[in-house]
Amino acid sequence: MPRTLAPSANCALPATLPGLLLVAGLWGFLLLALGALLGVDGGADVAGGAAPIATWFDSRIFDSRTGAILWSATSQALLSALGSLAVAVPASIMLARRYRWFGMRVLRLLVGLAFVIPTTVAASGLLAIWGRQGVINQAIDAVNAVVPEALPMVALPELPTFFGLKAVVLAHIFFNAPLMIRVFLPRILSVPDTHWRLARMMGMTAWQQGRWIEFPAMKPLILPMVGLVFLFCFSSFSLVLMLGGGLRVTTLEVEIYSALRIAFDLPMAVALTLLQVGMALGVLVVLLRLAPRQTSWNQPIMTMRAPCDDILSANNFSLKTLDIFMIAILVLLLIFPLAALAWRGVSGDMLAVLMSAHFWRAMGNSVGIAVASGVLVVGLACVLAETRTQLTLRPISPLTRGIIALLEMGVMVYLVVPAIVMGTAWFILLRGVANVFAVAPFLVLVANVMLGLPVAYRLLIGKWLAMRGRDERSRLAYGLQGWNLRGWRGVRFLTIPLMGREIGLIFGLAMAMSMGDLGVIALFASADFTTLPWLLYQQAGRYRVDEAAVTALMLMLMVSALFALGNGLGKWLARPPSLYYEAHHA
Repeated sequence: MPRTLAPSANCALPATLPGLLLVAGLWGFLLLALGALLGVDGGADVAGGAAPIATWFDSRIFDSRTGAILWSATSQALLSALGSLAVAVPASIMLARRYRWFGMRVLRLLVGLAFVIPTTVAASGLLAIWGRQGVINQAIDAVNAVVPEALPMVALPELPTFFGLKAVVLAHIFFNAPLMIRVFLPRILSVPDTHWRLARMMGMTAWQQGRWIEFPAMKPLILPMVGLVFLFCFSSFSLVLMLGGGLRVTTLEVEIYSALRIAFDLPMAVALTLLQVGMALGVLVVLLRLAPRQTSWNQPIMTMRAPCDDILSANNFSLKTLDIFMIAILVLLLIFPLAALAWRGVSGDMLAVLMSAHFWRAMGNSVGIAVASGVLVVGLACVLAETRTQLTLRPISPLTRGIIALLEMGVMVYLVVPAIVMGTAWFILLRGVANVFAVAPFLVLVANVMLGLPVAYRLLIGKWLAMRGRDERSRLAYGLQGWNLRGWRGVRFLTIPLMGREIGLIFGLAMAMSMGDLGVIALFASADFTTLPWLLYQQAGRYRVDEAAVTALMLMLMVSALFALGNGLGKWLARPPSLYYEAHHA
């Protein structure tokens, strides 16, 4: 009698125990943070005693200022999400249709790189193009300089100040449109070739192909991605801090930072933090309801093939014109800001920055935290993916469903308790027992791990489920029941070769995101501990434009190098042969 595919409870329990402990730690962290926030006194009442939290919460949080903050955060997040979608959908279709055009591989690489560019670097790059001293205004000044004074009507007007709503929305599109493209493009590339051949036989136009093939491939992910981007933009901190404009363009996190770091208004910071957590929880529940069903363990791994250009009705002149126009938009939106920033950095005061001991201390701190974050994110994401898979392979019961739901929501804790909220909770917990600035490196490391864990888990879980399902079938089909493919031998010969590219991508992505994060460090930076993003923010705030350009360039190069290192590591780990490879090619 063949064995059942599901492992026994005795076998599954040791495999799930580390992940269950990790999930318990994630939820314990959330409850600890909320307990710290709820335990804060609301300040002194009229009589001079300590007021309960409800007193200042009711009197201060529901006023016109808070309403203006919520309206500003909600409106800009909605505009940013819809703008990102408007760019990502046609760009994904174009990138699939023109997959083999000259230079498209480089464009796809740059689109992927834009997602990991630090927010401070992106803001500096956008200012280098659209700012008062940007490339466009410099070109306008050069044109106006050659216009004779007798023809004042010919003079070109300069661009308005690049701050406020338009700057924040454009910066969010810069980041989130590439994220959507990375999700939508594989869905289009995974459409079977038979669909395209059938479309060609039926004489479908490009519009009909988009309606009946390309859009349905992306449709299940559109609403979840819009909700996710909305949550990112609603909780945005760095970009709004650098490009915003007072109450008209702000977020709850920026106001929490101002209340805690500038005004030291702890009760108001706690009230805004609770409001942020409540609204983030609401959006997260909606996201989980909108999320498509997870790939089951017995479904095949999705394969992506580059479609043939002649299958996609690509020879139409109007269609080629539209695709070239879309390429120009991507170049203008993603590549020009980085190119302008690189030029300004090379022509800036590079020697003075590179000779600064403060710069190299910040660089060392950033790289050390980035590497540690990458290692921890990869390890924790693999543990969570294995736990989720073992729970799926077991007989499904109400208890198992509940544990899976807690795991899925626990991974998303960072979206509910973002960096500034975590920093506020840590400040409250540690201010009476330790010097919060002395433990700043540890706090920044934990925050960066929490930042990368949701993305890493989502990148792993689908293929991990399929891999473990095939693992079980291989053990039955090839008589490998005695081979423990879940021990070190399985990790070495099965898991690492099959998941190597994903592990390398996660490692590089986590290091890049950590390297450029400007979150908890904004609360706990000091003269003894700083990072490159905080140094860049300080230089930009003091109008040291040349030094800021050089720092931004060095930060961009370091992030690109770490991301490339992760991808190279992934290719090295994914090399064959493996037991899985040998079993299926014997």
